[in-house]
Amino acid sequence: MNADKTINLFEYLDYRKFLGDFFGYKKSVNKGFSYRLFCRKAGINSPGLVSQVIGGSRNLSKAYLPKFTKALGLDEKEAAFFGSMVAFNQAVTDKDKQALYELMVKALPLRTQRLRRSHLDYFSKWYHVAIRETLSIHKLKGEDCESLAARLAPAITVPQAKAALKLLAGLGLIERDAEGFWKASHVSLVSQGDEAETLLYRAYRKEMILKALEALDRFPAHRQNSSCITMSVSPAGMERVMAYLEDFHRRVLETVQADSGEDRVMQINLQVFPLTRIGNADAL
Repeated sequence: MNADKTINLFEYLDYRKFLGDFFGYKKSVNKGFSYRLFCRKAGINSPGLVSQVIGGSRNLSKAYLPKFTKALGLDEKEAAFFGSMVAFNQAVTDKDKQALYELMVKALPLRTQRLRRSHLDYFSKWYHVAIRETLSIHKLKGEDCESLAARLAPAITVPQAKAALKLLAGLGLIERDAEGFWKASHVSLVSQGDEAETLLYRAYRKEMILKALEALDRFPAHRQNSSCITMSVSPAGMERVMAYLEDFHRRVLETVQADSGEDRVMQINLQVFPLTRIGNADAL
């Protein structure tokens, strides 16, 4: 970005946020800068378009995309990244978002690309999260991963366990204690408001739902709990149900945080989804 080095496009995953910060910066260094001036440079006749795009009431169309990249002063690589970011933010399905996110990652500077790629890898395998929790109950020094790999259900390979340890350590998600044993750190990868991280976490949740399906046949009834409720419900009743689930989630976390003598890693999935439409809408 020729004239705006202080606004780093590659630090953004939300093009509306980037545009808002860009205009805020330009205004701070040039009091005469305005949407009208930007539109004149872009060859756009409607200054209101910019505020609508930034505010979210209007998407940035393919027709206006090259006009925006021109007025922003983006070079070829930046323009490609910006275009992918626009498509990513405006995509509807997780499948499309995932593909566009990977395109964005490939376009990032190498150091940032490695970090984002590691995030992709972390959420791509169910056992990465499971291993992190297992290290709380399984003593492991160095990289002797045979017992660790066998501890998981289903078991994974030793190379998979070693690669997982390397990934977790690289992301700062595990660390060595005073005695040299691996343990989970207090770092979290999921940040509120980061659409990419939320997308990756949804992919992880989908994989854990599949693991729950496998568990129905893998484990005897006394080692699992699986129940279903199909119900008709009012809007007020649905709000109360959702509040119960949130309270249950909180109580479980409080219980395990105060727990001692742990000897196993368990998974709890809670899903609520509609089986009928509300009028012509898909909303719950």
